[in-house]
Amino acid sequence: MIPSLIESMATLCLALTLVHTFNAGRFARFKNPYLHLLSEVEVIFAVWGLLYLILHFCLLPLESSLSWFEVISFSEPLFVLAIMVIASTRPILMLAHSCIQFIPGILPLPSRLKESRIPTLFSLMSIGPLLGSLITEPAAMTVSALLLHHEVLGSHPSKRLLYLSIATLFVNVSIGGVLTAFAAPPVLMVAKAWGWDTPFVFAHFGLHATIAVFLNAGVLVLFNQKELLKKRERPSEAAPKAPALLSVMNLILLCFTVLSAHHPKLLLLIFAVTFAALKLTSRYQGFLQLKSGALVGAFLAGLAILTADQAWWLTPVITKLGEGSLFIGSTLLTAITDNAALTSLAAQVKDLPHESRFFIVAGAVAGGGLTLIANAPNPAGYSILKTRFGNEGIQAKLLLGYALLPTLIAGALLWKHG
Repeated sequence: MIPSLIESMATLCLALTLVHTFNAGRFARFKNPYLHLLSEVEVIFAVWGLLYLILHFCLLPLESSLSWFEVISFSEPLFVLAIMVIASTRPILMLAHSCIQFIPGILPLPSRLKESRIPTLFSLMSIGPLLGSLITEPAAMTVSALLLHHEVLGSHPSKRLLYLSIATLFVNVSIGGVLTAFAAPPVLMVAKAWGWDTPFVFAHFGLHATIAVFLNAGVLVLFNQKELLKKRERPSEAAPKAPALLSVMNLILLCFTVLSAHHPKLLLLIFAVTFAALKLTSRYQGFLQLKSGALVGAFLAGLAILTADQAWWLTPVITKLGEGSLFIGSTLLTAITDNAALTSLAAQVKDLPHESRFFIVAGAVAGGGLTLIANAPNPAGYSILKTRFGNEGIQAKLLLGYALLPTLIAGALLWKHG
């Protein structure tokens, strides 16, 4: 299939974006603040997405470009911005913290183990991602990343603990949302087209994904047990305790935000109300992730633009691969295209066999932690944790390397899900 000029430009821009991302650290060395900005992953995708958008409007008639632009959905960038702000509030974090600490708190663990960071990290990396099946993956990512940042990593985590933690978080959030049909972006993209409801998704993916989440959390703890046996660092100052009524308000706002995730106008209204309420009660809300949410929203908007015209080469790949190759191909492709974009394209392929559908989705969620762009919530987690990676930011090659083991574990369990 010979691509059109605009399709060729789309693929070229995506390829250059990925090259730029893998070499982002080089831009961090520049003292010029504008060049330094080009080391930020969120900025990289926003800039290249804007560049492709300008090229599209220059190369095609205005009416044609406007029609193309209106088809692109920006619900996800807006939703992630809203969910990062509400999920980062102190009442929501305290509620999530209580849920995550519940199991370690009732287990008869030795005192040395109980005082270490091991129970907290294991519970955080298992319960946190699985909560994503209820509150959606972006919310689970935000809460888990914030608790990881403040409760577990400590002042000077080793590179192995840092990279394996974020890699495991990315993989577990990607597979932890497949217990329901509405929480994981790659599942949501196909649920309506293929008639997949929550009982169906849970029956085919839920148990295997849950086992993989707990195994990955266990491997993370096992590989870092010596460092994690050190006592947790306690915060020096106690934050003002939020009134119970305020916690209920935040929880209701979170629920409304989740329910309006795919209705942009309603979501915008709820976000406006939410932001006003949080500002009026700012004393009890803590630090809101507004700047991080805006950057992640810009990232996802750029990604949506860059992947809008990739069907010319992705669709033939999806239709020509066998089942085993389709699973592996889907896992690898999701690292460079975003797993929701991949499954969205698959949903448009007519008469796709049922087994092929399973393998595409299973591969897409298994590969959701290989890169920052593999799964939509990943940039939210990185945005919260990026200060831990120094001036050069996260190194894409190291993230890929550390994500291989949890990805293999997830892939092995999801391979035979039906």
